[in-house]
Amino acid sequence: MNKKIIYILTIVAALGFVSCDNYLDTTPDNRTVLDSDVKVKELLTSAYSEYTYGAFCYAMADNADDKGTGHMTDINNDQGYAWEDFTDTNQDSPSSYWEGCFNAISHANQALEYIESTRVEGEIPNEYLPYYGEALVVRAYHHFMLVNLWGKHYNPATASTDLGVPYVTEVENVVFKDYKRETVAKVYELIEKDLLEGIQYIKDDAFDVPKYHLNIAASNAFASRFYLYKGDWQKVIDYSTAALGSKVSNKLRDLSGSYKQMGLNEYGAEYSKATEPSNLMLTSNVSNWFDYFQATYRYSYDYNIQQKLYKDIFVMESGNEWCQTTASYGTGDDVVLKWGYFFKRMDINADIGWYYTMTPKFVAEEVLFNRIEANIMLKKYAEAEQELDIYFEKRMTNYTDENKVSETKILDFYTDNSNADSPLNPWYELDDKSRAYMNCVIDTRRREFIYNGLRWFDVRRFKMKVVHNVLEGTPIILAEDDARKVLQIPVSAQQYGLEPNIR
Repeated sequence: MNKKIIYILTIVAALGFVSCDNYLDTTPDNRTVLDSDVKVKELLTSAYSEYTYGAFCYAMADNADDKGTGHMTDINNDQGYAWEDFTDTNQDSPSSYWEGCFNAISHANQALEYIESTRVEGEIPNEYLPYYGEALVVRAYHHFMLVNLWGKHYNPATASTDLGVPYVTEVENVVFKDYKRETVAKVYELIEKDLLEGIQYIKDDAFDVPKYHLNIAASNAFASRFYLYKGDWQKVIDYSTAALGSKVSNKLRDLSGSYKQMGLNEYGAEYSKATEPSNLMLTSNVSNWFDYFQATYRYSYDYNIQQKLYKDIFVMESGNEWCQTTASYGTGDDVVLKWGYFFKRMDINADIGWYYTMTPKFVAEEVLFNRIEANIMLKKYAEAEQELDIYFEKRMTNYTDENKVSETKILDFYTDNSNADSPLNPWYELDDKSRAYMNCVIDTRRREFIYNGLRWFDVRRFKMKVVHNVLEGTPIILAEDDARKVLQIPVSAQQYGLEPNIR
């Protein structure tokens, strides 16, 4: 495995964004010395990937279009849109996210190793328990994201032979160590073990700002997503309910109410605040993936995508408006305004630095959609309709009884995939009615998560075909079972023995 990645698995005293060369120039065992619960708490503030997946996942999914020459080019945007193997190693690349996840796992493992050493008569002292829980869930979460990008989507029929990712549970004491890829089934088994052990110890009052951590609600949201991908429908409902509480409407982003009164800058700032009830967990990421770049990249949101997503919504009646704020940056293309950025200089006198974004990683809307999907699979269609109504009330003006979701509306609009770009082909069975309902919720999810990256995971788990238009060229097609839906293991990791994915 790559020397750089091995080092990232060992270094735990991260001081910010530094170059790969600087990493390699540092002694591998330059670790923070842990001797108190306070230091463990401080260490775990860095146990979240500094990089994010939104930009490259967005380019690969179906909410991007070719806007032609004259727009900004970016190697990850270009290669993602064409489903080529990525070659970049900088921010917003798969390689950087791979390293960011293993770096976070390294922090978690060092915390766990120290906490294990504090046991008295086999018991972890109470003051360490919240951080023990957080470290386990952190480790589970980052492995979950890795396996769902560099491994195939979970399918019980093939998971025991499908290649996943290494599952790292020990602090590294050497620069070079052999790693092997576990199967998808084994990775899921270890994720579930860490998640269920850790979640019981999470306490929000252990965090200064709970939403910057895998807090109680976020951990339950993660469990909801995990069991959705695994197909354990009742657990999806149980963990979704634990994350959302009893007043679901109060947790959803109020686009048809308070947000509608905001100006564009205020809207973008509010979207990624910890005080926004919808945001269950936020992370600070080195990234260019915010509104300006979304508007200017060649392969991104444009008028064609806007018309496809917002022109024809099955519950929209005359006099309704879909409350999705857009902005224009002089390109003639609308961009969905969600989160902005802040600029961090290299030092106080520097004119250069990095863009950081505060990006929501778990939000109430996703958890609600997870529960709707689970209810559909359990044939609880009335519950699914009621929760879709709760969502639409927060997204549409003048939402009245005339707009309400009904079985007739869903079946008329979504039967036979008449309004879907590609048939849904998950590993589990869908009858005609459940397929129509599932088309509805997946179409609605697409609109909600237009460029945060989650759409790509829907493309994978439902084996959806994607067609990318090429101006003055032939469209590029990603087939249902296309091998390119699984990211290629970074070249640097392959050079140290990690088996590549088949192409």
